Amino acid sequence: MEIEIRYIEKDEILESHIATERAYGSHGNEAALPLITEALNDGRGVAAVDDGIIVGYGIAYPLKMNVGKERFPTTLLDNVAVLPTHRRRGILNRMMDFHMRDFYERGETLSGLGASESIIYGRYGYGIGSMQVDFSIDRRDTAFINDISTKGKYRFINSTDALYTLPEVAERANSKRSGFMKGTESLWKLYLSDPEYRRGDGSELFHVIYEEDGQVDGYVSYRTRKDTLMIHEMISATSRSHTALWRYCFGVDLMSRIDAPKRPVDDPLPWMLADPRRLHQSLRDDLWLRMVVVKDALSERSYDYEGRLVFEIKDRFCPWNANSYELEGSPQGSSCVLTSKSPDISISAADLSSAYLGGTTFTALARAGRAHENKQGSFALADNMFRTDLQPWWPNEF
Repeated sequence: MEIEIRYIEKDEILESHIATERAYGSHGNEAALPLITEALNDGRGVAAVDDGIIVGYGIAYPLKMNVGKERFPTTLLDNVAVLPTHRRRGILNRMMDFHMRDFYERGETLSGLGASESIIYGRYGYGIGSMQVDFSIDRRDTAFINDISTKGKYRFINSTDALYTLPEVAERANSKRSGFMKGTESLWKLYLSDPEYRRGDGSELFHVIYEEDGQVDGYVSYRTRKDTLMIHEMISATSRSHTALWRYCFGVDLMSRIDAPKRPVDDPLPWMLADPRRLHQSLRDDLWLRMVVVKDALSERSYDYEGRLVFEIKDRFCPWNANSYELEGSPQGSSCVLTSKSPDISISAADLSSAYLGGTTFTALARAGRAHENKQGSFALADNMFRTDLQPWWPNEF
């Protein structure tokens, strides 16, 4: 019997959850079912079914993502997995084809995901839309080069209060940062649920907010594991709150090491430290982005610099994008139309997606053999048009 790719039914949510956890080397937990069910009401679950058994799964959440100064509809693809009993049978290819055609038919222009393995999603037209840096430092090496004063106060809050405090701070703090996605309440509940089976041998999450003049300007969520403080998430809306939150984490008693994965690559922490070499830094991919409809994605955003470019797009997985497009963009807006003009830049949809948020440049992609300049000066113009003041960052994974 051929494996069927279809939307899941409501009575298949638990089975889908168990299949996903098994694929990731864990066991599903029935206690998580209410939160998963609530989150699924905001998304679309798609399963691969073999003789009535779910052997693959993925869920699409229609959200909104910051792109420069605007916020665009972006479909987050999450929990994509195939059981190890059914590998190498083309199931993931068929599931991704189902999702892409579904996005296209619904008019969903962009899609993002977090890749468990970076080698997988380029074949489906996703490119690295943003990078992240993982920090780790011995507490003895955390002295600041300047004694920056802060006038606010810290306060612990519980997970219930966190649900109604953290989302607003995260949205305000990242209002001008590309890559940030506004999560639904159900996704925040799932994100903050902190189930025991996800903690390893660490503690429950602690949530600490930083307030100035009666306003919450930042927060840090962290757990401890023996003598290591592990930052789950740190968000700051001001420079003072950013400094204050690092100072808090560096000052927690009984801790000898602080680990902070998934920080933005332009986090100023290295420049704040008296001995920055002691800060261990590891760079890796963060958000993977897919331009589902290239023409619409190019025309919907504004650009930092005024210019006109013709792109020749290669796209094997979404063939409706394989064409040439004339883009006219400026800070005030843009337009994009199909054209028969000679292309200035030839590039794949995946690599154009990598440059879309400003996380890399066309010049860098060309040096890697990923883009071709047909008209001299086109890369310099494209770099100026697509640049952003802040590096893109996807802090919440939704």
